[in-house]
Amino acid sequence: MKTGFSYFGVRRPEHVRRDMAEMASEGANRVLHTWSEDDLSYYRDTMGEIVRVSRSEGLEVYVNSWGVGRVFGGEALSELVAKNPGSNQVLSTGEAMPAICPNHPAFQDYMDGWIDAVCATDVETVFWDEPHFYFRKGRGGEWACRCAVCRSLFREWTGHDMPAVADGEVSKFRQDRLLGLLGRWSHRVRKAGKRNCICLLPDHFDAGLPDWASVAALPGVDELACDPYWEESHGEDHVRGEYALYASRLVELCSRHRLEPQMWMKLYRIKAGTEHFAPLAAELSFQAGIRNLMAWSWRSSEWLSWLRSDDPAKAHSSMVRAFADLRARA
Repeated sequence: MKTGFSYFGVRRPEHVRRDMAEMASEGANRVLHTWSEDDLSYYRDTMGEIVRVSRSEGLEVYVNSWGVGRVFGGEALSELVAKNPGSNQVLSTGEAMPAICPNHPAFQDYMDGWIDAVCATDVETVFWDEPHFYFRKGRGGEWACRCAVCRSLFREWTGHDMPAVADGEVSKFRQDRLLGLLGRWSHRVRKAGKRNCICLLPDHFDAGLPDWASVAALPGVDELACDPYWEESHGEDHVRGEYALYASRLVELCSRHRLEPQMWMKLYRIKAGTEHFAPLAAELSFQAGIRNLMAWSWRSSEWLSWLRSDDPAKAHSSMVRAFADLRARA
């Protein structure tokens, strides 16, 4: 049984060591460390130390592409667009967004360097965190990307101009382009002797990867994950429905493609009185057959005020107890 947490915001290895020892003492056996653009620029060697001290405390280590280019999930800021003028994604409305286009050569070159730096450490698994084209929550009808690079690639692929209104060809183009990149990146990781886990967004986000089976079929993938987090306005019935749905979907796909399913529990912005939601999500995932369970993030994000839960200690201890119970039953 595999259980663990994400961890970020601390870049002093000796402090990290104490936290990893505490995490392991709570029963966790893995940790996900975030690796942002800032980390690649200024903390590369430090990140290697952090990976080493985490493994020395008995934890298996994942590293994720946290907010890189705004093509991946995460709160980290991105400066790739600023460093590569004209590389930003463009919505169907014509608006330029603060995210680099995944099809832009500058981004693909950057990701090769990011992979090489991460894989030079003792990390075991690279975690591809919610790869997506840019979208704005609650803004239906718009989509990305219609930048010059995407329009040129679309014309080469179809023989005609990219429409402003999404259709089946646009959806397939977006899916195929992201699949190609994930295939390229996962192959590079595998060549370096590391593993790949791809975490997909739930369907209600227009991420550009609606066909999960094609992602699961990529030859370099080892684990397939999902994070169907609830919003603060959602109730228990929503949590039950979403986690039952996505857990069964993950298990079926991973069984078919011989992958390991992984499910993530939301452990940030937990409202008082809903501390049982994350343990419930873990229980539903366990009942579906998933034995790789993670929570975002450790100590319920108590140090990041924007994500901090109402009662971080209570939310965290509830998750620790739930993980312990599931490990005992596995």
